[in-house]
Amino acid sequence: MPRCLLFIGPSLPDAADLVPDSAIEVLPPVAAGDLLRLSLEPGDVVGIVDGYFHQVGTVRHKEILALLSHGVRVLGAASMGALRAAELDSFGMEGIGGIYADYRDGILEADDEVTLLHSTPDERYRPLSEPLVCLRATLSRAVEDGVCDSGTATRLVATLAAWPFGRRSYDGLVTAGREAGIDADTVHEIRRYCLAHRLDPKREDALLLLDSLRQASRAERSTSPAVAPVNRTSFLCSWQIAASGLDIGDSPRHGHLGALRACQLFADDYPRFHRELILRALKTACAKECGANSPAADDEDLEQIALRHGEHRGLYRLPADPSRLEFLTQWSTRTERDTLLLPDQLVTFLVRSFRVHPGLTWDELAIRHLRHQPPWQDARHLVQLAWDVNDRVFEENWEHDINDLSSERILDWFSRRWEIPSAELELAAMDRGIESLDSLTMAGRAFYLLARYNPDFVHLDLDVSAAREVHETSVVPLTR
Repeated sequence: MPRCLLFIGPSLPDAADLVPDSAIEVLPPVAAGDLLRLSLEPGDVVGIVDGYFHQVGTVRHKEILALLSHGVRVLGAASMGALRAAELDSFGMEGIGGIYADYRDGILEADDEVTLLHSTPDERYRPLSEPLVCLRATLSRAVEDGVCDSGTATRLVATLAAWPFGRRSYDGLVTAGREAGIDADTVHEIRRYCLAHRLDPKREDALLLLDSLRQASRAERSTSPAVAPVNRTSFLCSWQIAASGLDIGDSPRHGHLGALRACQLFADDYPRFHRELILRALKTACAKECGANSPAADDEDLEQIALRHGEHRGLYRLPADPSRLEFLTQWSTRTERDTLLLPDQLVTFLVRSFRVHPGLTWDELAIRHLRHQPPWQDARHLVQLAWDVNDRVFEENWEHDINDLSSERILDWFSRRWEIPSAELELAAMDRGIESLDSLTMAGRAFYLLARYNPDFVHLDLDVSAAREVHETSVVPLTR
């Protein structure tokens, strides 16, 4: 049976009471990152009704597309779900109900048609304002019942639409009528009618979605229609990393990224760890992408598999023809080209140029397999030491900060530390999973003062066998 989840709040505050002991999991309104934290399988079903948009980030389109590309059904209705469904139905999201249809057809356009202020979940999302889409529906019924004419209702709706969404309510009709120049007695009569005959199309659509989830929960797990794979942009990559708990940020001061940078910069055996990690990733990629063209045995040499994968991807032809490998001059040193056999040069190229997609390195892959190793705590301690030094230095020199440190001096220091000629420094950085001199400068800047004046403190030893424990299933992109 499929797993069925429902993100809901003020549109149907009694949802949990309506599905007691059912297979539907009732969750709070969806927010940015929530979908990426789910452990779902193809055929599972996610229903989105309500979602946060002000106090926290709004659920992103790419998060929904990532679920769809994984074979998960995503339904939307009533509120945030209707908005996203109208935007993504051509990509496979399923819209339900009249509000979705109105957004899809352009009858409704503004996002704030479905928004409202409400209390906390502990108070069962008690409404503090009225959604404009509900006001519209109730005033339309008032016109049908002869309480007012369509022109009066249109003027009231236009006035309410110009107000902030948190101000809209049936009690506010009197003020809205005064602003619209409508007779006071008429507005009071309209208000009395609306309070007695309030329509709630959001609730109606939410109930329709709930019925769809009930049906799905009783059916056998089915495969969703084919959806194109989502493009894993740098943004989606960072969101998935954050959702996975790896805590990678832009600053090496916080989270796991700083510890990884410390390992890359100061562990002498990191190039060996990085090389094996990437070769195993290439083995997995070959098995996943090349299918029958990659009958790799478990014990086959990793370098041979990597070489064959490069040929599968059209980077070169085997056996290697030196006259067609001019590109290697960009990825190897003169000494390497003079001393290494061509297959070894190609493997070096594959490791140095490795990316998941253009512009995306796999910091998360290295972190996954280092953060549980004993040296990881030493690396985190090194990060703390480096920032203690930085804080003391720049507290005394408040007119400067860490970004004022000389890039030339930082690169020169690592050239000497790694015993690498400056002309070969960028390739040496690539051997450590650092993609460019600019990236090396950024990574090294945080550690430079500690390393320069306390060189004995900046030394780490990795257990390079950790890379050999990488499971093939763990090196695929983070999609859930």
